[in-house]
Amino acid sequence: MGLPRELLISIESRVNFYKTKLSSDEVLSEAQNLVRLEMLAYLDRRKYLGMYNRDWSEHKIRERIREIVSRENQEERDLYSLARVNFDLNGLKALNDLGGHEAGNKGLKLFANILNFGATTIWLRDELHLQVTPSAEGGDEFGLVISGDLDLRAHVGEIAYKYFEEVLAADVSHLINFSDSLVRENLKLLGISDEISKDFKFTMSTSVGICLLGEAINKVDINRLGVTFDQMLSDIIHHMFSLADRRAQTHKSKYKRDLSDSNPVLSGLYARMSREVIHLERELKSARDRIHELESKNREK
Repeated sequence: MGLPRELLISIESRVNFYKTKLSSDEVLSEAQNLVRLEMLAYLDRRKYLGMYNRDWSEHKIRERIREIVSRENQEERDLYSLARVNFDLNGLKALNDLGGHEAGNKGLKLFANILNFGATTIWLRDELHLQVTPSAEGGDEFGLVISGDLDLRAHVGEIAYKYFEEVLAADVSHLINFSDSLVRENLKLLGISDEISKDFKFTMSTSVGICLLGEAINKVDINRLGVTFDQMLSDIIHHMFSLADRRAQTHKSKYKRDLSDSNPVLSGLYARMSREVIHLERELKSARDRIHELESKNREK
């Protein structure tokens, strides 16, 4: 695993000092300890997730861009062999409000497992022979860095679809038991106990947004005067994250619109956990159904 340049400089400086004071074996032991300590800065603080954080994702992208730029012969597909994927988990607030933070943590862990070694990640690694680096980036936000020799333009849609469907299909019904007395009490406190049946099944979902390196480069003025290569890298990485996040938000908005038609109760739980929201979701669904009915009748005339 390649270490960030600033981390290497820090470690090398201290190792050089140790060489003047310690034996070779002691220097090696101290160097290993230093690496472990420094790497803690690149791990998400929620140890139960077992994931890197956003800083490590940025490092992996920076490292990959440097590797691509250093090649003697470059092809167009190289610019599309690196992707940033943004995920925003839907349902964490409901898990926390109804099942407590233990249920929320279990939901996050389940999602982390999907990103770390779920079916889609295994497909990317084993069948498409790509490197996949998942990251937890605070709250319900997660990410991936995907890289390899493959032109990813032909696979972007499939990657997003597979992750979305895998999360949607995950069985999380055990995380909130809607017949449990404490859950019913929480629903009463929220004023929505009459809206949700005891056999209601909760599901999680995720929004997905993907940006390829070539798309981000097109957003950056690479001919600017006085800009260093490192500054250019930072601009490119910023655009990769920004575009992926924007696309994830667009996906979230569309999914929530669709969900308000197909499952207004779940849509209400995702939104704000209030009777008014669920009632409005149902009224919107009824209004849309009425509009579709009138449009159908009008076409028949």
